[in-house]
Amino acid sequence: MVSQLHVCVGVGKPFNPILGETFQAKVGKTEIYMEQTSHHPPVFNYYVKHPDFTAFGHSQMEASAGANSMTAINFGKFYLRFNDGVLHRFHVPRFSMTGLMLGKRYMNFEGSIIIEDLVIYIFF
Repeated sequence: MVSQLHVCVGVGKPFNPILGETFQAKVGKTEIYMEQTSHHPPVFNYYVKHPDFTAFGHSQMEASAGANSMTAINFGKFYLRFNDGVLHRFHVPRFSMTGLMLGKRYMNFEGSIIIEDLVIYIFF
């Protein structure tokens, strides 16, 4: 999750993806699938399959914008399940971005990542 936050700092285009737009990739043994499923509010669903774990969930943003900045809160649900049944849920901190139109672009996370260990009972 922390590496995902690092990668998302490099904001590219489009800022406003088209409804139904999909992304599929394979990086090494990891398969990645994403789809934009709502335009207002912007929501994308994702599924990542690796031989050792599966990550899945959705990102739903609520943002407020200024002339050269924006602040966003993510109400999505982010899950990471390991093959042994261990399941974690992540809560992503709020973030702000400045320099959208002018100046150097900065992105700052405000708060902490909260990781919940969810108990799954598997009966045989």
